[in-house]
Amino acid sequence: MTPLDLSRCGNRMIEAMDADDLVRFAPDIRVMEVAKDQLLIEQDQPVTEVHFPIATELANLITFSDGSAVEVSRVGAEGVSGLVAFMANAPCAWSVRVQSGDRVLALPSASLRRAVNESPRLMRRLVLLTHDNQAQTSQNAACNALHDTTPRLAKWLLLMHDRTGRMEFQLTQDDMAAMLGVQRTTLSGGAAELKAQGGIAYARGRLQLLNLDVLRRMACECYAAQRDRTDHLGLAPGGALLSDN
Repeated sequence: MTPLDLSRCGNRMIEAMDADDLVRFAPDIRVMEVAKDQLLIEQDQPVTEVHFPIATELANLITFSDGSAVEVSRVGAEGVSGLVAFMANAPCAWSVRVQSGDRVLALPSASLRRAVNESPRLMRRLVLLTHDNQAQTSQNAACNALHDTTPRLAKWLLLMHDRTGRMEFQLTQDDMAAMLGVQRTTLSGGAAELKAQGGIAYARGRLQLLNLDVLRRMACECYAAQRDRTDHLGLAPGGALLSDN
């Protein structure tokens, strides 16, 4: 991909950048094909490369000593991987794994850091996105503590659609149970309820979103709360970033 293509690359964070900011790191960015479950950033390791998803979703996972892992937040075409750790210049407290495979734009973190140091506007954009990431993580923590599996699953699927634009995913019930931090039997009950209402269909590891209105109706309030915050920051599809003033 040439630098001129970045204005229509499919990642909204990059597409919203000024041409002057893009020029700062365009020579170092590359298209990278990624596969489901591919590990991009290891937990407790430095962020040496960041990834801007294109029709791809990345899961931020906390992994425990027994090997179990739970999703705490996710990144799609609105953002970039490992952002909080990048901004702090610290090891990443979670791992970043590909949830749905496609392509990302990969960039050495040193190149992005040079660009940020030279551009207050670019720094402002990344601070806004960092705030959105923190809000998402906080909302998820509260949601996981208080809300039942079915509305949490509906929220999770809607956010996946928002970040990728897709209506079909390669996902097993084991995948979804692990991401939500629930037992497989609990997840199966929630998925069956969404299926019975006509919101989804699934078979043999393929999940389809059939009716987004049904999913919105069945999702917990956390979906609208997080989406409204993201809209306000101009990070949702078609949004204009808040003024630097």
